[in-house]
Amino acid sequence: MNSIESNAWLALIAAIAYIVGSFPTAYFVTKGMSKKDIRFEGSRNVGAMNAYSLIKSNRSEKLAATGLVTILFTDMGKGVLAIYVVRWLALLGYNHQAALIIGSLFVILGHNYPFCFKFREGGIGFATFMGVLLALKAPALPIWVGTMLLAIFVAEYRQVRKWNLTSLSKIISIIGTQLPGRLAGLGIALVPLYFFNPRLLFPVLAATVLILIKHTDSIKALVRASKSR
Repeated sequence: MNSIESNAWLALIAAIAYIVGSFPTAYFVTKGMSKKDIRFEGSRNVGAMNAYSLIKSNRSEKLAATGLVTILFTDMGKGVLAIYVVRWLALLGYNHQAALIIGSLFVILGHNYPFCFKFREGGIGFATFMGVLLALKAPALPIWVGTMLLAIFVAEYRQVRKWNLTSLSKIISIIGTQLPGRLAGLGIALVPLYFFNPRLLFPVLAATVLILIKHTDSIKALVRASKSR
C-alpha cells in the first residue's frame, strides 16, 4: 500500500471515530430524566458528573445514579467502538499503531467538541477515554482508574485533612470537584501504564493531552488562585 492510500484509510478512521465520539449521551439522558438542557445548566459540561448533579437536584439521587451509570457505560462504549473499528479495518493494511493513536484522539475529540453542538459544548472525555483503555488492553483500565482515584483522594485529604465518604453522593462530589487531584492523576497514570505496556503510551498520551486541553480554563483559575494567596 502506498502512502496516499494509507493516509486515506487513516483519514477514514479519524472521521468514523469522531462521529462515534460526537453522540452527546449526557445531553439526551439529562433531557429525558430532568427536562433540562445540560449545555446551559450547572457547570455546562456535557458529561456524566454535571448530568448527575442536575438530575439529582431536579428528581432524586437514585434516578441521578441511574443516569450517571447509563452515561458512563454509553460513553465508554464510544471509546470501545472506536478502537474496535480500527481493529476491524486493519485488513486494509494501514499503520496499525498510527490508527490506534488517531482513533483514540478523534473519538475523544468528537466527545469534547461534537459537530451537533457546533463544535463547542461537549464533555471532558474521561468516560470515553476509559472505553479506549478497556479496548486497547483491558487490565489498563483498573490501573488507570486506581491511579486516578488514589491521586484524587490523596489531594482531597491534603486539602481538607479528612475524607467525607459517608454516601455515594459525597464520593461522587469529591471525584467531580477535586480538580488538582484529577490533573495530577492524569500525569501520574502515564507511568504505570507505560510500564504495564509501552505500546499504550502514545494512544494514551494523545487522549490525555485532549483532556488536559479541555481543562485549560480550570487550570488558569487554579494558577490565579495560587498567585492570589
